[in-house]
Amino acid sequence: MAHLLAIDWDRTEARFVLASASGRTIQIRAAGSVPRGAPTGSDADAESDDAADVRLGEVLGEALKRHGIGRATVLLGVDRGSVELLHLSLPPATDDELPELVANQAARESHFSPDESVLDFLPSGDDPAQPRDVTAVILAREQRERIERIAAAARLRPRRILLRPYASASLFARTASPPEEVCLLVNRVGDEVDLTVMAAGRVAFSRTARLPEADEAVVTRRLLDEMARTLAVAVQETPGGGRVEAVYVFGGDGDHEVLVNRIRGELALRAMVVDPFVSVDVAASVAPGNPGSFASLLGMLLDEARGSRHAIDFLHPRREPPPPDRRRRWIIAAAAALAVATAGGYYVWDRLADVDAVNARLANDLKEHRALLKQANDKCQLVEAIRQWQATDVNWLDELRDLSLRFPSSRDALVTKMTLSPGRGSGGSVAFVGLVRDPAIVVRMETTIRDGFHEVRSRRVQERQQERDYTWQFDATMDVLKRDKSQYTSHLPTPPADSP
Repeated sequence: MAHLLAIDWDRTEARFVLASASGRTIQIRAAGSVPRGAPTGSDADAESDDAADVRLGEVLGEALKRHGIGRATVLLGVDRGSVELLHLSLPPATDDELPELVANQAARESHFSPDESVLDFLPSGDDPAQPRDVTAVILAREQRERIERIAAAARLRPRRILLRPYASASLFARTASPPEEVCLLVNRVGDEVDLTVMAAGRVAFSRTARLPEADEAVVTRRLLDEMARTLAVAVQETPGGGRVEAVYVFGGDGDHEVLVNRIRGELALRAMVVDPFVSVDVAASVAPGNPGSFASLLGMLLDEARGSRHAIDFLHPRREPPPPDRRRRWIIAAAAALAVATAGGYYVWDRLADVDAVNARLANDLKEHRALLKQANDKCQLVEAIRQWQATDVNWLDELRDLSLRFPSSRDALVTKMTLSPGRGSGGSVAFVGLVRDPAIVVRMETTIRDGFHEVRSRRVQERQQERDYTWQFDATMDVLKRDKSQYTSHLPTPPADSP
């Protein structure tokens, strides 16, 4: 019988669950939480971050020791705020080709260089003939060293480092998720809340918000505000899934009654509480008092016990497959060549040498012809691109002027990247990335720009916790139809008529 230990922590406490796994059955042996605590007196101001991490590990190690937890497979959870999350759109590719494509794209868009971070990713589909949408998650080296420092102080050796919101979503998908429904998961963990949108059983969008240190009425108001903000963004993040239909709050019997009632009243959505411990075998004496905050730990345990691949694992990220072992092939070829040489003598050996020389010459000729063909293809692609660009007959200067007049002011939004390209046939396409102060500005921008000649779509809106002014990033595309020159000035006021 295997023993599994799942652990995570936040600014206020550390949580753990010990389970025994036999086949597909999970039995909870121990579950609890320990406060982080804080130094007192003059030590409080002088304590460094490293010392605080070591102290947390020591407190956690003592708690595990008191529960008699010995050797076990250790799974550590990381909160959403400790990672950088990128949504990438990649060309058609097989699963073996995705790691290299994701690494190259993430290196251009991430705040961290590949040498300073660990990257894992999760594709949203599995058809190699279609463009691949991928969620890349990046753990900075500093955060990984901090996790390892805490684990070492607790005398633990982690087998996996997993992402907390995805583990909670996995638990929900196993126990209560209708596959066709778009829903919002609310998981309150310490002084944070994980807000995860699921569509068709997959994570479509995830964010974590910090809760104030205040009475429950103020915290409930903040939770409702954060849910409303997440719902506004989720419309952009799940273009094929539709709007959120229900809200599920992790908790036990009698938990979050006020919050659920206010969700039904203010957000006009179905809402209910989901007990994460219903999917495992746990005695009443072992079950903790705040079951909702243990949802991610139970998700980690179930995935590990049932042999499922974890959505994100920073210790075992998705990588390119190793090259095939050619030693066996070379050994067989060498043995065959030796047998032929022995049986046929010098004549056969000489003929083989001639054949090798011809093959080498032909291979060199083939390499040269492929290089010439590639140069010709590159020139043909350039000529075709110019031809398509000219065929669109779009006056891009007037289009950009028209867009700037309709775009929100620089106080509300700015564009960081823009790409103009010809459309299929007439017209053109504009793709741009920008920053806004609030996600509602993106919806207002779409309404202002959209008309008979412009169709604009915002594919995603993502919160940027590092920014203070423009806290949301959006990614939009706009289709432009061909029109007459006179129609470019249709938005200008009519000039006064000349006097007789």
